[in-house]
Amino acid sequence: MSLTPPLTAAPARPSQVDRAVGYALLVLWLVWAWGAFQGAWANDLAALWFAGHFHASGQPELIYAAPPLFFGGTPPAWEGLHAALGLAPDQPAYPYIYPPLWAGLAAPLTRVLAPQAFFDLVLTVHLAMIAGSILLAERLARPAFLPFAGFIIWALLVLTQTAPGFALLSLNQPTITVSFFTLLAIWLIRRAPACAGAVLALAAAIKLTPILFAALFVQARRPRAIVAMVLAGGALALTSVALMGWPLHRAFLAQLDLASDKSVWGMVNPSLRILMLDIASQFGLVEPLTQGAGNVTVLIMPRWTGLLAALLALGIAVPVALAARKRHSAHALTLVALGLSVALFLFGPLSWLHYLELPLLLLPALGFGLGRAPTLALLAAMAALNSSELLLRLGPLQQGLAIYGWSMALGWSAALAATFLALIRQPRGE
Repeated sequence: MSLTPPLTAAPARPSQVDRAVGYALLVLWLVWAWGAFQGAWANDLAALWFAGHFHASGQPELIYAAPPLFFGGTPPAWEGLHAALGLAPDQPAYPYIYPPLWAGLAAPLTRVLAPQAFFDLVLTVHLAMIAGSILLAERLARPAFLPFAGFIIWALLVLTQTAPGFALLSLNQPTITVSFFTLLAIWLIRRAPACAGAVLALAAAIKLTPILFAALFVQARRPRAIVAMVLAGGALALTSVALMGWPLHRAFLAQLDLASDKSVWGMVNPSLRILMLDIASQFGLVEPLTQGAGNVTVLIMPRWTGLLAALLALGIAVPVALAARKRHSAHALTLVALGLSVALFLFGPLSWLHYLELPLLLLPALGFGLGRAPTLALLAAMAALNSSELLLRLGPLQQGLAIYGWSMALGWSAALAATFLALIRQPRGE
Protein backbone atom coordinates (compact mmCIF):
# COMPACT_ATOMS: atom_id res chain seq x y z
CA MET A 1 0.00 0.00 0.00
CA SER A 2 1.42 3.38 -0.97
CA LEU A 3 2.00 5.92 1.77
CA THR A 4 1.62 8.76 -0.69
CA PRO A 5 -1.81 10.45 -0.88
CA PRO A 6 -2.98 12.30 -3.99
CA LEU A 7 -0.53 15.18 -3.83
CA THR A 8 -2.86 17.66 -5.49
CA ALA A 9 -5.66 16.99 -3.02
CA ALA A 10 -6.71 20.03 -1.02
CA PRO A 11 -8.34 19.80 2.40
CA ALA A 12 -12.05 19.28 2.13
CA ARG A 13 -14.12 22.35 2.83
CA PRO A 14 -15.14 22.00 6.49
CA SER A 15 -18.78 21.22 7.11
CA GLN A 16 -20.79 23.63 9.21
CA VAL A 17 -20.69 21.21 12.13
CA ASP A 18 -16.93 20.65 11.77
CA ARG A 19 -16.26 24.40 11.66
CA ALA A 20 -18.64 25.14 14.54
CA VAL A 21 -17.00 22.52 16.76
CA GLY A 22 -13.53 23.81 15.91
CA TYR A 23 -14.35 27.44 16.62
CA ALA A 24 -16.20 26.53 19.82
CA LEU A 25 -13.16 24.64 21.10
CA LEU A 26 -10.90 27.56 20.21
CA VAL A 27 -13.11 30.08 22.02
CA LEU A 28 -13.36 27.85 25.11
CA TRP A 29 -9.57 27.50 25.13
CA LEU A 30 -9.11 31.28 24.88
CA VAL A 31 -11.37 31.77 27.91
CA TRP A 32 -9.47 29.10 29.83
CA ALA A 33 -6.06 30.49 28.86
CA TRP A 34 -6.99 34.01 29.97
CA GLY A 35 -8.10 32.70 33.35
CA ALA A 36 -5.04 30.47 33.71
CA PHE A 37 -2.34 32.99 32.77
CA GLN A 38 -3.83 36.37 33.64
CA GLY A 39 -1.97 37.76 36.63
CA ALA A 40 1.14 35.60 36.00
CA TRP A 41 4.52 37.30 36.19
CA ALA A 42 6.13 37.23 32.73
CA ASN A 43 9.92 37.10 33.14
CA ASP A 44 10.70 37.67 29.46
CA LEU A 45 8.08 40.34 28.84
CA ALA A 46 9.32 42.19 31.94
CA ALA A 47 12.40 43.10 29.90
CA LEU A 48 10.23 45.20 27.59
CA TRP A 49 8.43 46.99 30.44
CA PHE A 50 11.69 47.81 32.24
CA ALA A 51 13.32 49.01 29.01
CA GLY A 52 10.29 51.13 28.19
CA HIS A 53 10.25 52.57 31.70
CA PHE A 54 13.90 53.59 31.54
CA HIS A 55 13.34 55.26 28.18
CA ALA A 56 10.28 57.09 29.49
CA SER A 57 12.14 58.24 32.61
CA GLY A 58 15.14 59.57 30.69
CA GLN A 59 17.57 56.81 31.67
CA PRO A 60 18.43 55.28 28.27
CA GLU A 61 21.81 54.07 29.57
CA LEU A 62 19.95 51.47 31.67
CA ILE A 63 17.92 49.95 28.83
CA TYR A 64 20.63 47.47 27.83
CA ALA A 65 21.95 46.71 31.32
CA ALA A 66 22.67 43.01 31.84
CA PRO A 67 24.30 40.58 34.29
CA PRO A 68 27.97 39.77 33.52
CA LEU A 69 27.01 36.49 31.76
CA PHE A 70 23.79 37.97 30.35
CA PHE A 71 21.65 34.95 31.37
CA GLY A 72 21.67 35.63 35.08
CA GLY A 73 18.29 37.03 36.06
CA THR A 74 17.58 40.70 36.77
CA PRO A 75 20.42 43.05 35.72
CA PRO A 76 22.12 44.57 38.80
CA ALA A 77 21.42 48.07 37.48
CA TRP A 78 17.68 47.30 37.51
CA GLU A 79 17.55 46.00 41.08
CA GLY A 80 16.70 49.41 42.56
CA LEU A 81 13.56 49.73 40.44
CA HIS A 82 12.82 46.03 40.96
CA ALA A 83 12.83 46.57 44.74
CA ALA A 84 10.87 49.84 44.49
CA LEU A 85 8.12 47.99 42.65
CA GLY A 86 7.90 45.51 45.54
CA LEU A 87 8.75 42.53 43.37
CA ALA A 88 9.80 39.21 44.88
CA PRO A 89 13.06 37.40 44.00
CA ASP A 90 11.05 34.87 42.00
CA GLN A 91 9.77 37.70 39.78
CA PRO A 92 12.90 38.51 37.77
CA ALA A 93 13.12 40.87 34.82
CA TYR A 94 15.42 39.36 32.23
CA PRO A 95 17.73 41.70 30.28
CA TYR A 96 16.38 43.44 27.20
CA ILE A 97 17.78 42.17 23.88
CA TYR A 98 15.33 43.57 21.34
CA PRO A 99 15.90 46.60 19.06
CA PRO A 100 15.50 50.05 20.69
CA LEU A 101 12.36 50.88 18.68
CA TRP A 102 10.16 48.57 20.74
CA ALA A 103 11.34 50.06 24.03
CA GLY A 104 10.42 53.47 22.64
CA LEU A 105 6.95 52.31 21.61
CA ALA A 106 6.39 50.64 25.00
CA ALA A 107 7.53 53.73 26.94
CA PRO A 108 4.15 55.56 26.95
CA LEU A 109 2.41 52.44 28.25
CA THR A 110 4.84 52.12 31.16
CA ARG A 111 3.79 55.59 32.32
CA VAL A 112 0.20 54.47 32.85
CA LEU A 113 0.46 50.71 33.43
CA ALA A 114 2.25 48.86 36.21
CA PRO A 115 4.17 45.77 35.03
CA GLN A 116 1.38 43.29 35.78
CA ALA A 117 -1.27 45.41 34.07
CA PHE A 118 1.05 45.69 31.06
CA PHE A 119 1.52 41.91 31.02
CA ASP A 120 -2.24 41.32 31.12
CA LEU A 121 -2.81 43.76 28.26
CA VAL A 122 -0.14 42.02 26.17
CA LEU A 123 -1.59 38.62 27.12
CA THR A 124 -4.91 39.70 25.60
CA VAL A 125 -3.16 40.66 22.37
CA HIS A 126 -1.05 37.52 22.42
CA LEU A 127 -4.06 35.24 22.87
CA ALA A 128 -5.69 36.88 19.85
CA MET A 129 -2.45 36.32 17.92
CA ILE A 130 -2.31 32.68 19.00
CA ALA A 131 -5.86 32.19 17.74
CA GLY A 132 -4.84 33.85 14.48
CA SER A 133 -1.72 31.67 14.29
CA ILE A 134 -3.80 28.51 14.70
CA LEU A 135 -6.18 29.55 11.92
CA LEU A 136 -3.32 30.54 9.62
CA ALA A 137 -1.54 27.25 10.33
CA GLU A 138 -4.77 25.41 9.53
CA ARG A 139 -4.92 27.09 6.12
CA LEU A 140 -1.26 26.26 5.48
CA ALA A 141 -0.75 22.84 7.04
CA ARG A 142 -4.02 20.89 7.29
CA PRO A 143 -3.84 17.75 5.15
CA ALA A 144 -6.93 16.45 3.38
CA PHE A 145 -7.58 13.65 5.87
CA LEU A 146 -7.65 15.91 8.94
CA PRO A 147 -10.93 17.67 9.78
CA PHE A 148 -10.92 21.36 10.68
CA ALA A 149 -11.85 20.54 14.28
CA GLY A 150 -9.15 17.87 14.33
CA PHE A 151 -6.52 20.45 13.44
CA ILE A 152 -7.82 22.81 16.16
CA ILE A 153 -7.62 19.95 18.67
CA TRP A 154 -3.99 19.31 17.66
CA ALA A 155 -3.10 22.99 18.10
CA LEU A 156 -4.80 23.20 21.50
CA LEU A 157 -3.07 19.99 22.58
CA VAL A 158 0.24 21.63 21.67
CA LEU A 159 -0.60 24.70 23.75
CA THR A 160 -1.99 22.95 26.83
CA GLN A 161 -0.11 19.66 27.15
CA THR A 162 3.41 20.36 25.87
CA ALA A 163 6.35 22.00 27.61
CA PRO A 164 6.84 24.44 24.68
CA GLY A 165 3.20 25.51 24.95
CA PHE A 166 3.45 26.10 28.69
CA ALA A 167 6.73 28.01 28.31
CA LEU A 168 5.23 30.18 25.58
CA LEU A 169 2.18 31.17 27.62
CA SER A 170 3.69 31.37 31.10
CA LEU A 171 6.45 33.68 29.82
CA ASN A 172 3.97 35.68 27.69
CA GLN A 173 6.80 35.39 25.19
CA PRO A 174 7.25 37.87 22.31
CA THR A 175 7.82 34.77 20.18
CA ILE A 176 4.01 34.67 19.98
CA THR A 177 4.04 37.93 18.02
CA VAL A 178 6.95 36.83 15.83
CA SER A 179 5.31 33.48 15.02
CA PHE A 180 2.03 35.17 14.12
CA PHE A 181 3.70 37.59 11.70
CA THR A 182 5.82 34.78 10.23
CA LEU A 183 2.76 32.61 9.58
CA LEU A 184 0.91 35.59 8.14
CA ALA A 185 3.83 36.29 5.79
CA ILE A 186 3.87 32.65 4.64
CA TRP A 187 0.12 32.72 4.02
CA LEU A 188 0.42 35.96 2.01
CA ILE A 189 3.27 34.80 -0.26
CA ARG A 190 1.01 33.53 -3.02
CA ARG A 191 -1.80 36.02 -2.38
CA ALA A 192 -0.04 39.37 -1.83
CA PRO A 193 3.74 39.01 -2.21
CA ALA A 194 4.56 42.63 -1.38
CA CYS A 195 2.53 42.43 1.84
CA ALA A 196 4.27 39.14 2.68
CA GLY A 197 7.66 40.81 2.39
CA ALA A 198 6.62 43.75 4.55
CA VAL A 199 5.13 41.49 7.24
CA LEU A 200 8.24 39.30 7.35
CA ALA A 201 10.38 42.42 7.71
CA LEU A 202 8.25 43.40 10.71
CA ALA A 203 8.77 39.96 12.29
CA ALA A 204 12.54 40.21 11.69
CA ALA A 205 12.57 43.67 13.27
CA ILE A 206 11.50 42.06 16.56
CA LYS A 207 13.76 38.99 16.39
CA LEU A 208 16.30 38.50 13.64
CA THR A 209 15.68 34.80 12.92
CA PRO A 210 12.53 35.20 10.74
CA ILE A 211 14.74 36.65 8.02
CA LEU A 212 15.62 33.04 7.09
CA PHE A 213 12.03 32.54 5.92
CA ALA A 214 12.84 34.88 3.04
CA ALA A 215 14.06 31.68 1.37
CA LEU A 216 10.37 30.93 0.81
CA PHE A 217 10.11 33.99 -1.44
CA VAL A 218 12.81 32.49 -3.64
CA GLN A 219 11.14 29.08 -3.66
CA ALA A 220 7.76 30.61 -4.54
CA ARG A 221 9.41 32.81 -7.21
CA ARG A 222 8.05 36.03 -5.75
CA PRO A 223 10.73 38.70 -6.28
CA ARG A 224 8.27 41.43 -5.27
CA ALA A 225 8.20 39.93 -1.79
CA ILE A 226 11.98 40.19 -1.52
CA VAL A 227 11.98 43.83 -2.69
CA ALA A 228 9.17 44.70 -0.26
CA MET A 229 11.00 43.00 2.61
CA VAL A 230 14.20 44.95 1.94
CA LEU A 231 12.34 48.26 1.63
CA ALA A 232 10.18 47.67 4.71
CA GLY A 233 13.16 46.46 6.73
CA GLY A 234 15.17 49.50 5.73
CA ALA A 235 12.28 51.80 6.60
CA LEU A 236 11.92 50.20 10.03
CA ALA A 237 15.67 50.48 10.68
CA LEU A 238 15.75 54.14 9.66
CA THR A 239 12.67 54.88 11.78
CA SER A 240 14.26 53.18 14.77
CA VAL A 241 17.49 55.18 14.43
CA ALA A 242 15.60 58.43 13.85
CA LEU A 243 13.39 57.97 16.90
CA MET A 244 15.83 56.34 19.32
CA GLY A 245 19.25 57.57 18.18
CA TRP A 246 22.38 55.69 17.11
CA PRO A 247 23.95 55.33 20.61
CA LEU A 248 21.10 53.03 21.70
CA HIS A 249 21.55 50.95 18.57
CA ARG A 250 25.25 50.65 19.34
CA ALA A 251 24.26 49.46 22.82
CA PHE A 252 21.85 46.97 21.21
CA LEU A 253 24.66 45.52 19.09
CA ALA A 254 26.87 45.30 22.18
CA GLN A 255 24.07 43.42 23.96
CA LEU A 256 23.85 40.94 21.09
CA ASP A 257 27.61 40.47 21.27
CA LEU A 258 27.47 39.88 25.04
CA ALA A 259 24.85 37.17 24.62
CA SER A 260 26.29 35.61 21.45
CA ASP A 261 28.81 33.25 23.08
CA LYS A 262 26.62 32.29 26.06
CA SER A 263 24.07 29.53 26.46
CA VAL A 264 21.92 28.02 29.17
CA TRP A 265 22.28 24.38 30.19
CA GLY A 266 18.83 23.50 31.41
CA MET A 267 15.60 21.74 30.50
CA VAL A 268 14.29 24.96 28.94
CA ASN A 269 17.10 24.92 26.35
CA PRO A 270 17.71 21.40 25.00
CA SER A 271 20.47 22.67 22.74
CA LEU A 272 22.34 20.55 20.21
CA ARG A 273 25.39 22.79 20.71
CA ILE A 274 25.46 21.98 24.43
CA LEU A 275 25.15 18.28 23.62
CA MET A 276 28.25 18.66 21.41
CA LEU A 277 30.05 20.25 24.35
CA ASP A 278 28.87 17.45 26.64
CA ILE A 279 30.23 14.79 24.27
CA ALA A 280 33.57 16.61 24.07
CA SER A 281 33.72 16.70 27.87
CA GLN A 282 33.18 12.93 28.02
CA PHE A 283 36.36 12.51 25.97
CA GLY A 284 38.29 14.97 28.11
CA LEU A 285 38.52 17.55 25.32
CA VAL A 286 36.88 20.28 27.41
CA GLU A 287 36.11 20.84 31.07
CA PRO A 288 33.27 18.66 32.40
CA LEU A 289 29.90 20.37 32.53
CA THR A 290 28.72 20.98 36.08
CA GLN A 291 25.15 21.40 37.20
CA GLY A 292 24.33 24.85 38.54
CA ALA A 293 21.78 25.99 41.09
CA GLY A 294 18.18 25.36 40.13
CA ASN A 295 19.23 22.93 37.39
CA VAL A 296 20.31 25.84 35.18
CA THR A 297 23.91 26.70 34.28
CA VAL A 298 25.12 29.60 32.14
CA LEU A 299 27.90 28.41 29.82
CA ILE A 300 30.42 30.26 27.69
CA MET A 301 30.30 28.39 24.42
CA PRO A 302 33.47 27.75 22.37
CA ARG A 303 33.31 28.86 18.75
CA TRP A 304 33.71 25.35 17.37
CA THR A 305 30.22 24.36 18.55
CA GLY A 306 28.70 27.11 16.41
CA LEU A 307 30.87 26.21 13.44
CA LEU A 308 29.96 22.53 13.70
CA ALA A 309 26.26 23.37 14.00
CA ALA A 310 26.55 25.62 10.94
CA LEU A 311 28.26 22.84 8.95
CA LEU A 312 25.54 20.37 9.91
CA ALA A 313 22.86 22.88 8.92
CA LEU A 314 24.60 23.55 5.61
CA GLY A 315 24.89 19.83 4.88
CA ILE A 316 21.12 19.54 5.30
CA ALA A 317 20.28 22.80 3.54
CA VAL A 318 21.97 21.88 0.23
CA PRO A 319 19.78 18.85 -0.67
CA VAL A 320 16.69 20.64 0.65
CA ALA A 321 17.42 23.68 -1.53
CA LEU A 322 17.95 21.45 -4.58
CA ALA A 323 14.60 19.76 -3.94
CA ALA A 324 12.74 22.99 -3.13
CA ARG A 325 13.89 24.93 -6.21
CA LYS A 326 11.86 22.58 -8.43
CA ARG A 327 8.80 22.45 -6.20
CA HIS A 328 6.72 25.61 -5.94
CA SER A 329 3.29 24.42 -4.82
CA ALA A 330 1.59 25.68 -1.67
CA HIS A 331 2.21 22.31 -0.02
CA ALA A 332 5.92 22.37 -0.84
CA LEU A 333 6.14 25.92 0.48
CA THR A 334 4.62 24.91 3.82
CA LEU A 335 6.95 21.92 4.12
CA VAL A 336 10.01 24.12 3.57
CA ALA A 337 8.64 26.54 6.18
CA LEU A 338 8.28 23.61 8.58
CA GLY A 339 11.84 22.50 7.84
CA LEU A 340 13.21 26.00 8.42
CA SER A 341 11.43 26.30 11.75
CA VAL A 342 12.78 22.93 12.92
CA ALA A 343 16.29 23.78 11.72
CA LEU A 344 16.24 27.08 13.63
CA PHE A 345 15.48 25.16 16.81
CA LEU A 346 18.06 22.45 16.22
CA PHE A 347 21.01 24.42 14.86
CA GLY A 348 20.49 27.94 16.18
CA PRO A 349 22.58 29.42 18.99
CA LEU A 350 19.73 28.82 21.45
CA SER A 351 17.02 26.16 21.48
CA TRP A 352 14.43 27.66 23.82
CA LEU A 353 11.37 25.46 24.13
CA HIS A 354 9.04 28.30 23.12
CA TYR A 355 10.72 28.36 19.68
CA LEU A 356 8.80 25.14 18.97
CA GLU A 357 5.43 26.87 18.66
CA LEU A 358 5.85 27.33 14.91
CA PRO A 359 7.09 23.82 14.00
CA LEU A 360 4.48 22.16 16.22
CA LEU A 361 1.64 24.11 14.59
CA LEU A 362 2.95 23.27 11.10
CA LEU A 363 3.75 19.62 11.84
CA PRO A 364 0.47 18.22 10.39
CA ALA A 365 1.79 19.35 6.98
CA LEU A 366 3.76 16.08 6.97
CA GLY A 367 0.47 14.60 5.79
CA PHE A 368 1.00 16.28 2.41
CA GLY A 369 3.59 13.64 1.58
CA LEU A 370 3.49 10.84 4.15
CA GLY A 371 -0.15 9.85 4.24
CA ARG A 372 -2.61 9.48 7.10
CA ALA A 373 -1.22 6.64 9.27
CA PRO A 374 2.46 7.70 9.31
CA THR A 375 1.54 11.34 9.91
CA LEU A 376 -0.78 10.58 12.83
CA ALA A 377 1.84 8.26 14.33
CA LEU A 378 4.48 11.01 14.08
CA LEU A 379 2.13 13.58 15.60
CA ALA A 380 1.45 11.26 18.52
CA ALA A 381 5.18 10.61 19.02
CA MET A 382 6.03 14.32 18.92
CA ALA A 383 3.20 15.14 21.32
CA ALA A 384 4.65 12.61 23.78
CA LEU A 385 8.24 13.81 23.27
CA ASN A 386 7.32 17.46 23.86
CA SER A 387 4.87 16.80 26.69
CA SER A 388 5.15 18.62 29.99
CA GLU A 389 4.90 15.23 31.68
CA LEU A 390 8.14 13.96 30.13
CA LEU A 391 10.02 17.10 31.14
CA LEU A 392 8.73 16.88 34.72
CA ARG A 393 9.66 13.21 35.03
CA LEU A 394 13.17 13.63 33.64
CA GLY A 395 13.93 16.87 35.47
CA PRO A 396 14.78 15.35 38.89
CA LEU A 397 16.93 12.53 37.45
CA GLN A 398 20.70 12.74 37.70
CA GLN A 399 21.12 12.37 33.95
CA GLY A 400 17.76 13.95 33.16
CA LEU A 401 19.26 16.93 31.34
CA ALA A 402 21.28 14.79 28.96
CA ILE A 403 18.44 12.33 28.36
CA TYR A 404 15.98 15.13 27.66
CA GLY A 405 18.43 16.99 25.44
CA TRP A 406 19.24 13.93 23.34
CA SER A 407 15.57 12.92 23.14
CA MET A 408 14.59 16.34 21.83
CA ALA A 409 17.53 16.56 19.42
CA LEU A 410 16.93 13.09 17.97
CA GLY A 411 13.15 13.46 17.90
CA TRP A 412 13.23 16.77 16.06
CA SER A 413 15.96 15.48 13.74
CA ALA A 414 13.57 12.66 12.82
CA ALA A 415 10.85 15.24 12.21
CA LEU A 416 13.24 17.16 9.95
CA ALA A 417 14.01 13.99 7.99
CA ALA A 418 10.28 13.27 7.64
CA THR A 419 9.76 16.82 6.39
CA PHE A 420 12.39 16.31 3.68
CA LEU A 421 10.77 13.01 2.67
CA ALA A 422 7.37 14.71 2.42
CA LEU A 423 8.94 17.52 0.37
CA ILE A 424 10.56 15.29 -2.25
CA ARG A 425 7.20 13.54 -2.70
CA GLN A 426 5.67 16.80 -3.91
CA PRO A 427 5.24 17.20 -7.67
CA ARG A 428 7.73 19.36 -9.51
CA GLY A 429 6.66 22.70 -10.91
CA GLU A 430 3.39 24.41 -10.02
